[in-house]
Amino acid sequence: MRICGTTFTTFLLLFFLGTSQLFGQFQQELPENLVKELDEHLTQAKSLETSGDFNQAAFHTNRIANIYWLNGFPAKAVEFFEKTIELNKKIGNLNAQRTLYNNIGMVYIDEEDYPKSLDNFQKSLAIARQMNRKPDIASALINVANVQSEWGKHSDAATTLEEAHTLARELNDERMLRNCYSLLTDVYEKLGDKEKSAEYFSLFTAISQKIQREQIRQRDIQAQQMVEKAKSEVSEIEQMRQATEEELLDKQRALKETEESLVQVEEISREREMQIDLLSKEKELQDAIIKNQKLVRNVFIFIIFVVMCFAALFLYNLNVKKKANDKLQKQNKEIAEQKDLIEQVNQDLGLAFNRIEKQNRDITSSINYAQRIQEALLPNPATLSSIFPDSMVYFQPRDIVSGDFYWYTGYGSPKALADDPRENFIKIPSLANSEKGFLISAVDCTGHGVPGAFMSMIGFNLLETITRNGTIIPNQTLRKLHNAIRYLLKQETTDNRDGMDMALCAITDGGRKVHFAGAKNPLISICDGELTYIRGDVYPIGGLQKEGEREFAVHTINVEKPTSFYIFSDGYTDQFGGQHGKKFGTRTFKQLLLEINHLPMQEQLTVLKEKMASWMGKEHKQIDDIIVIGFRVIPGEVDL
Repeated sequence: MRICGTTFTTFLLLFFLGTSQLFGQFQQELPENLVKELDEHLTQAKSLETSGDFNQAAFHTNRIANIYWLNGFPAKAVEFFEKTIELNKKIGNLNAQRTLYNNIGMVYIDEEDYPKSLDNFQKSLAIARQMNRKPDIASALINVANVQSEWGKHSDAATTLEEAHTLARELNDERMLRNCYSLLTDVYEKLGDKEKSAEYFSLFTAISQKIQREQIRQRDIQAQQMVEKAKSEVSEIEQMRQATEEELLDKQRALKETEESLVQVEEISREREMQIDLLSKEKELQDAIIKNQKLVRNVFIFIIFVVMCFAALFLYNLNVKKKANDKLQKQNKEIAEQKDLIEQVNQDLGLAFNRIEKQNRDITSSINYAQRIQEALLPNPATLSSIFPDSMVYFQPRDIVSGDFYWYTGYGSPKALADDPRENFIKIPSLANSEKGFLISAVDCTGHGVPGAFMSMIGFNLLETITRNGTIIPNQTLRKLHNAIRYLLKQETTDNRDGMDMALCAITDGGRKVHFAGAKNPLISICDGELTYIRGDVYPIGGLQKEGEREFAVHTINVEKPTSFYIFSDGYTDQFGGQHGKKFGTRTFKQLLLEINHLPMQEQLTVLKEKMASWMGKEHKQIDDIIVIGFRVIPGEVDL
């Protein structure tokens, strides 16, 4: 599915644009604001270079190079990157030179010019060595090794990667080590050294698992800290409760000891009273009475004092116990409230889960119904097989409904179709009496799932309407479809940028001519084992439009021998998989088609499905809708 992002748009521009356009052609195709920006940077660069300000001049030439690069003109980008290098040499900026040589290497690797790419990566490596910056040296070595591997120089790539591996180990950079192990696994496998390939694959797996374990460990530490904090808070509350109970028990023991002391005092007092009474028998009765009164008074005062102390101590202990009970009761109440709150939250979560589950069933049911509607809209496979007996349609949505769709129909003048039993062919009064043809398209709408399905229904109906109104030339159909999408989605006045990529073919003259127009999507044809790749225009259908009128080119192929044609979306080539989780890639897709082209189309369909299932394996999920249409054209034998 087409992704509306700066990075992806840049990649598509670099991929689809050719490398031989001149600056004059660039001015005609690029919006005026970019042309104006280029002129301003060029004027500033010349003026600053003349005045001796090489640093600022280098800034402006670098901006020019990046504009060319991002808009798909690699030759001009290289020219201005090299100019920027010369300016940086004058001011001795080695780091800038290193980066610029690396950029040039990236440009050439996009163009699959491996000798030039390798030369520039090696220059970048030499500067990194001169600066003695080990991380940059290791990164540059990996770039060099990647080009050597792509070029087929696997022995050189292995030597380079071993040096990068040594530096990565010295730096203890686990992610760089993982990249080295991944490339070494691939290189030694291509060299036929299965033992070393397996060894490095084990290292790659181990360090990947280590990185993953470290991430899991960090998450576990955070979770454990949260648990320990909660346990600490509960422990503090329990310690407070135990301290309160122990304090209360101490007070009760002290009170009991005081009561026992009072009883002992009373017994001693009685004994002393008896002794005084016996001793005072020989004294005068008056002295005995006085002494006895004093003793009674003193005992009475003592008893009152002890009782008052006991009462004060009792009241103090009672107050302490009351406060402890109040605190414990408050804590119990808070715990009960928290328990009730947790139970209420659990009930609310249960209710919410039930509601979500019901909503999910309702949504899934609606989407399944939408799938049946979408399948009913797609054209009948019998229509395609009646025109091209050797044909196939590989249609595999990512979700229940799809943002990709295919569309085809026959057409002709009313007179040409008067005796034709195929009622689903479109009759167009404006055509010449004998004119007939067949239109076939693979369309990739913005988004997937339900949003993509809405766009696919809009695109399907618009294609039907445009064709029935008499437009059958592919590039004119794309232009009218683009204008209709922008009008229906009000893209002139809103921020809506939805649209679609597509490839559209018109087959005429009994299969002797195939007319093709593409909005970003290409056409592949194979004849006598030779593959031809025709790029679509760089613009999509719908979305942002800076040019005055969007025009698309039409390509006409004269079919002289039996030829296989393929139109497709990016869902197959962009799928991640394999041992290293990479994209399948356009180059691999071309090679696969060359290998299976001799088979009947239905057998090719089986191979494509099995290859994709093996590529994804169990580790990778389908990331986008997939559509691939193939049909074999035998000139003069197409039943139109």
